Amino acid sequence: MAGPLLETKLHVPGPRSALVARPRLISRLGQADEQTLILISAPAGFGKTTVLAEWLADSPATGRSHAWLSLDQRDNDPVLFWTYLVAALDKASTGIGARALAALRSTQSSTEDFLTTLINELQGGQDRFTLVLDDYHVIDNQGVQEALAFLVENLPSQLQLVIASRADPALPLPRLRARGRLLEIRAADLRFTLEEAGTYFNAVMGLGLTAQDIAALEGRAEGWIAALQLAALSMQGRGDVAGFIAGFAGDDRYVVDYLAEEVLQRQPDDVRNFLLQTSILNRLNGQLCDAVTGQNTGKAMLEALDRGNLFVVQLDDRRWWYRYHHLFADVLRARLMDEQPGRIHELHERASLWHEQNGDIPEAIRHALAAQDFERAADLIELAIPALRKDRQEATLSRWLEALPGELIHARPGWASPTRGRSSRAASSPVSTPASRRQSIG
Repeated sequence: MAGPLLETKLHVPGPRSALVARPRLISRLGQADEQTLILISAPAGFGKTTVLAEWLADSPATGRSHAWLSLDQRDNDPVLFWTYLVAALDKASTGIGARALAALRSTQSSTEDFLTTLINELQGGQDRFTLVLDDYHVIDNQGVQEALAFLVENLPSQLQLVIASRADPALPLPRLRARGRLLEIRAADLRFTLEEAGTYFNAVMGLGLTAQDIAALEGRAEGWIAALQLAALSMQGRGDVAGFIAGFAGDDRYVVDYLAEEVLQRQPDDVRNFLLQTSILNRLNGQLCDAVTGQNTGKAMLEALDRGNLFVVQLDDRRWWYRYHHLFADVLRARLMDEQPGRIHELHERASLWHEQNGDIPEAIRHALAAQDFERAADLIELAIPALRKDRQEATLSRWLEALPGELIHARPGWASPTRGRSSRAASSPVSTPASRRQSIG
């Protein structure tokens, strides 16, 4: 591999104490044992990940092992996507997918060879799995989409697939729906009810709102959880709560942006600067934050943000790795661009150096490219090329090369390869037609 697999991508997010239990949703999920696909489809800020984490933590023993994969843009490389998927299954049951992984990396194997091997391994085993693919909306590679459709059409009874996405995936949903093999949970199901909103505002956040106040907020936000969370944070310590509620309208993204800005403005300067400067990171730990900010308070700051429910998500059981909630991260990055545009490259350079020193070359490359330090990015790519080609991750290599200036490519004759300009087409080759099934994964 060009770098080690990120264990945090395979970690089921731990349930948080300061959340509202969703028994009505957990019950529906718990009764879906006969459905081969569970789809949770809703826009950002509806609590998709949180509900799934609560379900897996609270569900009684059903005879299924739990596997989890948090997806990101890098997983549009087909080989990387399937490597992580097999790793998630292997974490749930050691040894599963070993033969399939060998087929995946073989230059003699096709997409269908790999998938058939994986399906047969699952079918021949005794273990039953529930596999969650979180944030599936980031996957836009046609090859990955069509290969997953092939898997869904041929799922063995041992595997139940759960997809959480902001948009419906390119899967045969009508056919699955007609066969009774699909459970769908959508935005209308995920919205806070009036009772859930009351529990959140008063029992969780301790605001002491009246029933009338709660009804006004819930009605205007239409149960959208992100808006209600931000509204609660905005009301903490505020004198004129009634005035805030009277002017609140929480039914569109602009309002969430506004509320997030307001929450940000209410933070002390040191917290605010920390949030802005670390918003460039996809995942955070104390040491990485210290390297980026030049301070030595990273670990304590992350723990304080976690305790304050300030939109950080734990990525492991040790409280070592975190990430910001996607909606909040978007606001932070926009504010960083407005206030400190001259520092952004420097922050990315620091992050790149830390990741290189800690063995995460792909993330070091991402930050070097973001810093527009193309010479450094090229040097790092040079280090990664042998492993990428060995593991058939041509799509990742192509994406990096396409981000570099042409003169840098031409200055390195050893990079001249059919990979450039070709891998994106090869990576998106479908698996659903007889001709394409004979094509290689890469």
